[in-house]
Amino acid sequence: MEVKFSRRYSAGLILQASYVFSKTLTDSDNYSSTPTSMDAYNLRLEKSIAGFDQTHQVKLTYVYELPLGQGKRYLSSKGVASAILGGWRVAGIQQYVSGTPVSVGTTVSFPIFDGVNRATVPTYDGWRASTKGGSFDPNVDSFLQPASFFGAQPTTGFGNETRYNPKLRYFPSFNENLSLARSIKLHGEQKRLDFRWETFNLLNRTQFGPLSNATTLQNPNFGLWRTQANTQRRMQVSLKLYW
Repeated sequence: MEVKFSRRYSAGLILQASYVFSKTLTDSDNYSSTPTSMDAYNLRLEKSIAGFDQTHQVKLTYVYELPLGQGKRYLSSKGVASAILGGWRVAGIQQYVSGTPVSVGTTVSFPIFDGVNRATVPTYDGWRASTKGGSFDPNVDSFLQPASFFGAQPTTGFGNETRYNPKLRYFPSFNENLSLARSIKLHGEQKRLDFRWETFNLLNRTQFGPLSNATTLQNPNFGLWRTQANTQRRMQVSLKLYW
């Protein structure tokens, strides 16, 4: 389900917003030249929530011309204040989306059909480990229960886990990008100077992600979410001359 909203206001504001509520089931997330199924003759074993599934997605985009300067509501007359404060516009892109589903892997493999194997799990509930301080601290907390929670991994048959656990997801992604820009008219109608200041991940949000092989049961890194999965705050300034 997707809901979209788009509106242009006479006061210099353009706003677009969308909300998506979805669930995707599939037996394959993408094409691969190497086998990714356990049994190529029984693709029912591959049915799962999609690895790219994100239940909730909220996205906002907007451009707002500040009501200052010539032709605007405030400081419309020529003057120093109008020249300095007039002509600015603010634009932003904000996204708030659910995390994608998690799966655990195993090193137990079978060379049958050159396929893959998946872990054996007792349940799909309770995979997430508890935190000591109420909020997740990657220095002391594990994202997943210890490997013992999942039990011994049999070596005589395929695992019973679906490709992804529909009840556990990576951390959600929250992001705000903002820009402040101004066009300065120079001598002549065709000449202008454009100034732009842009910032990405304005609030410097941190989304923790897994270390290498942190979802493989037999790996020493299992359950350790100690990397940054998103990009830290960045800023840039640009100046462009049109003639």
